[in-house]
Amino acid sequence: MTEIRKTREFMTTWHRSERSYLPHWAERDKGSIINCGTSTKALPLFRAFDLIAKPNDQVTLLVNHDHRIGVESVCGAQQEFVRHVDFDTVLFQFSGQSVVETEFGEYVMAEGDIMHIPEGIAHRSNGTADSLRWFAYVNSPFTQFMTNEDEVSETKFKVTRVNGPQWTIPADRVSAPKDIVTERMICWDDRPDDLSLFRRDYASMVPASSTSPREKKSGITKLRAFDLFKEIAGTSGEPKPIMRGKHLEIKVYNIIGEQFAFHRALRSEEVRIQYRGEALDMSETGNADTKPGTVTVIPRGIGHSVITTPPDCPNFLRMNFYSELPWSYPTDVTKHHFDSQFVIETQVVTPAAWRK
Repeated sequence: MTEIRKTREFMTTWHRSERSYLPHWAERDKGSIINCGTSTKALPLFRAFDLIAKPNDQVTLLVNHDHRIGVESVCGAQQEFVRHVDFDTVLFQFSGQSVVETEFGEYVMAEGDIMHIPEGIAHRSNGTADSLRWFAYVNSPFTQFMTNEDEVSETKFKVTRVNGPQWTIPADRVSAPKDIVTERMICWDDRPDDLSLFRRDYASMVPASSTSPREKKSGITKLRAFDLFKEIAGTSGEPKPIMRGKHLEIKVYNIIGEQFAFHRALRSEEVRIQYRGEALDMSETGNADTKPGTVTVIPRGIGHSVITTPPDCPNFLRMNFYSELPWSYPTDVTKHHFDSQFVIETQVVTPAAWRK
């Protein structure tokens, strides 16, 4: 079979832009796009969770004046509540399990779950020894959300870390106090030496909040991220964001084969988190073989696409963060402490009707 050398390319801006969609399509020779140049803004493929040196550490990977995105280990019970006064919190459970205690109640985060905690809501977590999460702290609030009604299937995952550390829960993290507790209040523009600590009565915190003064209504959004697909992503346009704010949005993908065209984002940056399956990430600055747990970053203006490995494999699942604002990178993403791989087992409890 003769390899198809021609490919399409499309450009986009940002959803809030005055010209939010550019009808700019081009037909190009694939060889003229793939690995055709270099950029000082390009990052190598990296293994995000291998940048965490010890249990209960947190590593910030992408930063701008609106949000901070990174990874964390939640190994055992956090002793303090935190109240993020003026910024939202998003948590994505990559492996293991965590129980998140919030002022709206208690929530169990299974592998593949994503949660939004609004600004001002105190919370803390209790994780299994293998609990690994992505986090995003977002100054401009999220305003658009998919809901549980958008979940069209039920899928359970079991994620096993291989060749990584065998962490155990520290003695001081086996449990957390549930009488008088400490709350750490954090503001977006806190200085390094700012400290705001308060004593609280646990019984008056969990649960204490509601979005209604007359009845109990939770302000937490918790979704099974990979049960929201209405079709194979990209078959009839760009998938709907799970969450969207002024400068940041989150999407998931389940493509099979090659993406329908190369994408050139003119007003956004993109970080791609591989959850299940393997793929070749292609771009103008080079190609990368992605596996579960690996991450690639696409700066604005760089043409890129992806093809699953092998091309007919249906296992591909990926979560992407898109930012209107350029990122800086406070962490050296080449300094891996381990050489982990992640094995993803899948149990389809209820298949999506569209798959039939």
